[in-house]
Amino acid sequence: MGKVINSAEYLLNQLGELSYHLTNVPHQDQSYFEKPLQIINKALGFHIGVLYKITNVIENDLILEVMSVCNPDHIRPDLLEGAKICLDIDNPPLEFTNEVMAFRNRNVSFINIPGWGCDIVGSIYLPENLGHGYLLAGDFFGDESDIQEHEVRVCEIMCNMLSSILMKTQFEKLASYDGLTGLLNSRAIREELEKTFQRQKRKKIASGAFVLADIDFFKKINDQYGHIQGDSVLQEVGCIFESVIRKHLDVAGRYGGEEFLLIYEDTETDQVLNTVERLRLTIENHQFIKIGPAGSPLMGEFLHVTMSFGVALLNDQSIENSKEILSVADAALYRSKASGRNKVTLSSR
Repeated sequence: MGKVINSAEYLLNQLGELSYHLTNVPHQDQSYFEKPLQIINKALGFHIGVLYKITNVIENDLILEVMSVCNPDHIRPDLLEGAKICLDIDNPPLEFTNEVMAFRNRNVSFINIPGWGCDIVGSIYLPENLGHGYLLAGDFFGDESDIQEHEVRVCEIMCNMLSSILMKTQFEKLASYDGLTGLLNSRAIREELEKTFQRQKRKKIASGAFVLADIDFFKKINDQYGHIQGDSVLQEVGCIFESVIRKHLDVAGRYGGEEFLLIYEDTETDQVLNTVERLRLTIENHQFIKIGPAGSPLMGEFLHVTMSFGVALLNDQSIENSKEILSVADAALYRSKASGRNKVTLSSR
């Protein structure tokens, strides 16, 4: 079976349509990638087009999520939308060689992979503070396995277009929000911390609190179940936080790693403590999805996860700066951890 070879004029027209689509059509979520996947599948003649999101890079592990698959002939049942794949960057499985090489080199990789394995993978680069980027791939099954120069050039052009438009149109969002949890990222939540502290400091009677929260035994989750499971827990915690905070009143962000920061402004102490206690119970009673070795959820299997909280009130006029009150919250969090975890502790200062 040979590939369908389209003319250079046809391919240029397809790239022109892609350029128009990216710059003139309103986009949401994955609509940026619909046309590139069509080009991979139809214009270039690959049997399968795949979009991976690089969800995390932890030490030597590259974690990919299958975001979209154009697989009309159902040739590769392993590529299911939503599946997560953990790859050793130095020693990847043979069928994922091009994915790892494209990530490492931030370019197009087209090493000939016998059997299953994408024949061409391009890197859609994003700076680290905007996320880890994406991979766009094509897999061909047939007698002709060599990748042609024009296929490499088309893939490279598409990836460069996507990289540019994502940086242009999503910079503000991606710069402020954590790509894994959906909450404010570390830089943005620290800025909110400082602004809130300064506003409250100017008031004669301040109210509210800063709350540091930490997932209990998170390292054990990663060590026992793997980084994909750890990422899944972080994502679910982010969703829970997002669902319980009061819109336009409270602020939640990923402070770093498995630690989160909550900001309650103009809120009385009892209300803060009651709200945080409800959040603690929600986490404790939530059934966290258990991820299997293949990166897919295991039906009917769940993990039990808890969190510890430290609360620092904004009404302490002796505190002079935001770093100091954050240290107070951290000390209260430490007391929660030291006294058995899965607790809410109010600062005694």
